[in-house]
Amino acid sequence: MEPICIIKDIYKTLYAFEKTFTENNDITINEAMLLCCLKEGESKSAGTICEFIGLSNSRVSKVITAVENKGFIRRNINKNDKRQMFFSLTSKGKEKIQQMMEKELNFDFLFNQLQNCIQKE
Repeated sequence: MEPICIIKDIYKTLYAFEKTFTENNDITINEAMLLCCLKEGESKSAGTICEFIGLSNSRVSKVITAVENKGFIRRNINKNDKRQMFFSLTSKGKEKIQQMMEKELNFDFLFNQLQNCIQKE
């Protein structure tokens, strides 16, 4: 099988997983990764969140706005440098993390699907 076709199948599998995740949790995977980045309780800058999630600054900015609009995070302005912002979880965000942790993710199924994509000939 052509390598590009394998990549297409991998993307389709990951897309299906993400779609199911979003339907089950009312939050996208990128939004969940942002909450995961903040779950230890320490405020973090947008740059740190970008590094953790692995997305561009502009994409993370959109994810931050979406999660902030859902009430899961708060924006804190640096007292020493008003241009710099830090983000932290709200109590609603902590509750959302707890809810997601209680739901089982079927990683075995996902890994088997991905393995099937790679092993197709």
